[in-house]
Amino acid sequence: MAIAASAVVNQRGGFIELCAYQGVNLTDHFLGMYCLNDHTEIFGFNYTWINLDYCVGNNGGQLVSWENGNYSGTCTNCTIKVNVTVDLTCSCWDTNNKHVVSTLDLNTTVFDVDGSAACYAHVGNKTWEGQPNVWN
Repeated sequence: MAIAASAVVNQRGGFIELCAYQGVNLTDHFLGMYCLNDHTEIFGFNYTWINLDYCVGNNGGQLVSWENGNYSGTCTNCTIKVNVTVDLTCSCWDTNNKHVVSTLDLNTTVFDVDGSAACYAHVGNKTWEGQPNVWN
């Protein structure tokens, strides 16, 4: 699957500063973490999750920041590594029908909106309850 080169990259990014303090979970194509909300006097963090298909695409075997990119249809064996960045690494089909390994720094794509992970116009779910039981 190739994506036109005229895409506008989401410039907001930067969620690592407000999220991911207790780590980041990748379950299927959902990214989950705690993010700082705007109500720190009550409780400062919400557990939030977002469908990365809204945020990431596969452009000829390379993971790219792309609204509604639906990367999970052509990429497998994805992992998350948290360090100074939050790297999503997957094996993705390229234009020669071969799997290639690609990495995208999600800190360039995902951002925090009052305790919810978000990208482009998509805002993920959040809860005060912590990580949903289905992910434990």
